[in-house]
Amino acid sequence: MKYGKSNTTPAYVRMMRRVNIPTDKNDCWLWTGPVNNAGYGMIRGDDGEPKMTTVHRVAGIEKGLDKNKEIQHTCLTKNCVNPKHLVNGNARSRHTRIVDKHGPNFHAPKISHKTCEHCGESSHVVWFSRMHGDCYTYKPKRKV
Repeated sequence: MKYGKSNTTPAYVRMMRRVNIPTDKNDCWLWTGPVNNAGYGMIRGDDGEPKMTTVHRVAGIEKGLDKNKEIQHTCLTKNCVNPKHLVNGNARSRHTRIVDKHGPNFHAPKISHKTCEHCGESSHVVWFSRMHGDCYTYKPKRKV
């Protein structure tokens, strides 16, 4: 035993012990175990491996998704493990799903003091410099 006590129960079986499955099987199946800092459910890998993995990845691999690619939620619920809600994807497909659900300004600031110095609006401000409060869409003219 390389990593200590061997765990012969597959990660998928251990995962399903901590999942709430609703009566409507099309709804999200929610993981009730531990989560990481980003809110994704976590479980130890198979055969006592010390490496932790996300529960939606375990469910996606069990479903038959490509384990060498990113596994994503179509429902955008971080602790969902419903196989119907899991797909292979990339950063672009994930971003498209988020924009479709939340709109193009999904990560616009919600704090009133973070506004564009040019127009005073916060609706189009997406990113702020740590040194300045400048909106990245507005380039102030240099004073000569």
